[in-house]
Amino acid sequence: MSTFTTADGCKLDYHLAGSSSNERTLVLLHGWSQSRAMFDRVIPMLARHYRVVSYDQRGHGESGHPAHGARIARLARDLDELLAHLHIEQADLVGHSMGASVLWSYLDLFGSAKVSSLTIIDQPSACAILPWLEKAEAAQVGAIVDFPGAEAFCKSFLGPDAASARRQFLSSMLTSQIPGADLEWLYQENLKLDGGFGTRLLLDHIMQDWRDVLPRIDVPTLVIAGEVSHVNPASQQWSAEQIPGARLHTFTAEEGGAHFPFFERPEPFATALHSFLDTQPARRARAGAAS
Repeated sequence: MSTFTTADGCKLDYHLAGSSSNERTLVLLHGWSQSRAMFDRVIPMLARHYRVVSYDQRGHGESGHPAHGARIARLARDLDELLAHLHIEQADLVGHSMGASVLWSYLDLFGSAKVSSLTIIDQPSACAILPWLEKAEAAQVGAIVDFPGAEAFCKSFLGPDAASARRQFLSSMLTSQIPGADLEWLYQENLKLDGGFGTRLLLDHIMQDWRDVLPRIDVPTLVIAGEVSHVNPASQQWSAEQIPGARLHTFTAEEGGAHFPFFERPEPFATALHSFLDTQPARRARAGAAS
């Protein structure tokens, strides 16, 4: 376990696995209210082939819990600073749920010069039914909550029943077969995110519209969906169709194909990710950017 401090004074906890002599560096970004520990089951499988970096995003897990920076754009800046701190010139970036939004923001702000490939795990390009989205269009991209619903959803994490709301939300993202001990462990990690900071970040997250970023992604991309996820797998197919040359991989229910395939069934997840990366030549740091 190591730490570094961002330019605005937030300590980020990160972990390195695999040999530094490995040709490729894989950076894993967790989702909202989760932690880098969610990847601990799959990291040993990935570390056989890659140098693997996982870290707690600000406000989450063992990282600092500041009152400021509850924005996707700030989390993207944190990623940029972490890459610089570790002297990573090229990386394969993997983002789960909100972590995918952080990657889209990173590309939008900093371009793709340091990015060898992108893996998006089960995240719609728009979560909220924004005023410029027609009903059919919203369904197509995976937007499922209107403005009153977004307000009520966020308030549920601040009210007297916040603990119950957080448990119910977490349970909705998992297969029904998950062991009770695993659910409890995930829930305890979830509670490390402060409700106030977490709710501000959640609202910023779900109000984003990343659809204009997708066609401008100029690196090999894998989009991962889950057959029984609360995120409509059709929305992940739509995202893959917008990204030039992107691949789509959908996990079945038996393969842990809800929202956390890398946690519920790490073996098929590691196989799918390795299969994708193995077909992509490692790249050297390059000038220029897709932004």
